[in-house]
Amino acid sequence: MLSFQITNSGREIQIYCDEEGIASFIGSLEKLRSAAGHVHLRTPSNGGRELSERNPWGEEAVGEVVITLGG
Repeated sequence: MLSFQITNSGREIQIYCDEEGIASFIGSLEKLRSAAGHVHLRTPSNGGRELSERNPWGEEAVGEVVITLGG
């Protein structure tokens, strides 16, 4: 399980994960480091499988996270 939720009126991002989720997140960051550019993490309803649709308490989570290397 890996999910992101925007909290504190948009001023905070909360990340929830279990062992499998942290492994997936680290794997995505490693791919980004070796290939540069950007990676997309998505929920199943957004065409992916990296993110969970809901946080551990059943609340809706962010559907897509884009991580960009560089700037």
